[in-house]
Amino acid sequence: MRFNKIDIHSEYNDELTETMRKESAHIIDMYLRLLKYYDNDHCRKLNISCNEKTSRPYIRSSLNGYISLQAPFFPDQFFLLTPTGKSCFYLSLIHQSVMYIGSRWGWNLPYFTFIQGCIISSNFKNQWMHGKPSKSCNIDKSAQLRIVQTIDKANISLVITQKRKVIKKMLVTETEPVPWAYRPYLGTIHWTGIDSLTVCGREGQIIFEASGV
Repeated sequence: MRFNKIDIHSEYNDELTETMRKESAHIIDMYLRLLKYYDNDHCRKLNISCNEKTSRPYIRSSLNGYISLQAPFFPDQFFLLTPTGKSCFYLSLIHQSVMYIGSRWGWNLPYFTFIQGCIISSNFKNQWMHGKPSKSCNIDKSAQLRIVQTIDKANISLVITQKRKVIKKMLVTETEPVPWAYRPYLGTIHWTGIDSLTVCGREGQIIFEASGV
């Protein structure tokens, strides 16, 4: 089975769960983007439950590849963290949880340590280019959408390149950092002229137009 899903939540507080899922989205997305998936015999999705009543991690349930892991949690320390501190917290929580279950099942642990290092070196900023570049028919230009996701927002930008050199960047939109908020903007780019184009959403609607590019 493919390990390619992670969820972080509070064991007892629904409001805190909503906050955790929003704040951890950039780390989880980046982690899974680097991981792609991990073939194994035990885990399809890792549910990490932050539990202030436990002093050690333990697997509460394991059914059909869905692992529920209880992880120690200290609310007083958590609420004092800065945004960068929280990003560190979520990455550490994921890494320690993966190390815990991976050591039980003989996973390639250095591979996951490498992923952790990549996220730290990126300064916890999840950024990637969406889809293939859309090439202009008349001149040597191309356009592509760039996503930059942090703990508090996601920016979708239009990047114009000419001969592999970036010549212009334009902000398409700024959304909440969760995938459901920015995913509708990950559509297709259509050149409508030599220096004009549109960005169409997933349902074909025009969500951004630009000229003089």
